[in-house]
Amino acid sequence: MRIKRLRSFSTAAFMLGLLTATGCTEPPLQIPVYQVKPDTLLHKVHTEGELFAVNSVTISAPRNVQGPRFIASLAREYSPVAPGDVVVTFDATQLERSKRKASSSLGSVQADEQQKLAEQQKEQTALGLDQTLIAQEFNFADRFSIDDVQIRSRLEILDSMQNKEYLGEKQAYLGWQEQSFSQRSKGELELLQLQRGQQQNLLQQAESGLAGLEVKAPHAGILLFETNWRGEKPEVGGMVFPGSKIGSIPDLSLQHLKLQVIEQEAIGLAAGQRVTFYLAAWPDQELGGSIVSVAAVAQSRERRDPRKYIEVIVAPEQQSPNFMPGIKVIATLWVNEKPGVLKVPLQAIFSEQQQLYVFKRDGRQFVKQPISIGSKSLSHAEVSSGLAAGEEVALINPES
Repeated sequence: MRIKRLRSFSTAAFMLGLLTATGCTEPPLQIPVYQVKPDTLLHKVHTEGELFAVNSVTISAPRNVQGPRFIASLAREYSPVAPGDVVVTFDATQLERSKRKASSSLGSVQADEQQKLAEQQKEQTALGLDQTLIAQEFNFADRFSIDDVQIRSRLEILDSMQNKEYLGEKQAYLGWQEQSFSQRSKGELELLQLQRGQQQNLLQQAESGLAGLEVKAPHAGILLFETNWRGEKPEVGGMVFPGSKIGSIPDLSLQHLKLQVIEQEAIGLAAGQRVTFYLAAWPDQELGGSIVSVAAVAQSRERRDPRKYIEVIVAPEQQSPNFMPGIKVIATLWVNEKPGVLKVPLQAIFSEQQQLYVFKRDGRQFVKQPISIGSKSLSHAEVSSGLAAGEEVALINPES
């Protein structure tokens, strides 16, 4: 009986020790690895955009009117138009008011000008009469002046001399007054002529604006309206400024793609690269093309979107009857495609003091292996040197 108890106690103690040892031991850490082997390095970028016509005629608000204008009517967007069709009509209320005001002001200025001319003519005539009278009195005084004391008294002679001197001074004063009046009259007339010219220009602008209330299509095509910075298109009652773009009439025979690529994904894009795309309305029809140009500067697309985009222009291999400006497209840009190269994921590459390296598996441990890389995609990089086919690298840093 005692032996059984000892055996039971020993068995229980052994099981307890085993459970204790098992609970205190941590499982070994599993390091995910990637086996290096020849493969195809594929760098492609997926993005979206829209079609646009390469050649189009812009429809803008006339520039010959100062101040904003208001839209009275608009033709339907995407509707076909013929040469001479009215596409935009502007409201004439403001222009008619400006015309009446300019016409009234012009009549007032012309009346002031005529009145001023009459006043100047009257004053000029009065000055002329005064000068004639003073000249006659001066000639009479000079002709009949007698300075003989035997005939006239000294007081009479002095009075005659003073009268003659006074007439001479008055004659000089009238000459100065005539010259001053001439200069003053010229300045007043020039001011009135300037005011008349201003009102004539305002009247001419109003009449020109009334004559250009309608914007007509210069050639056949389809009507497209332009969106402003808020993404809004022109509408009846909307305000537009002189020269601002309202829409366009594109040439549908030649259309390209305008794509927006996120700046971080646009590395390596260049003219001539292959592009495949399909129209959002016809997803089963894949089409091809090539990059024509890549914008040098990234720009924001929306105010609330902090990301910046690179604009990429793509020329289709052939024009499709389904092409229409503004239709959305989904495209794939084939930036690079290199078969038979050794590649590793970008997450397996680390850097230290401008030296790239990976953690290569060496038996049960990992060692730092310097490498050099070539081409890159969004997920992998080509290994130019430092690794061989069949070797394994860690996908995370084992040291951390």
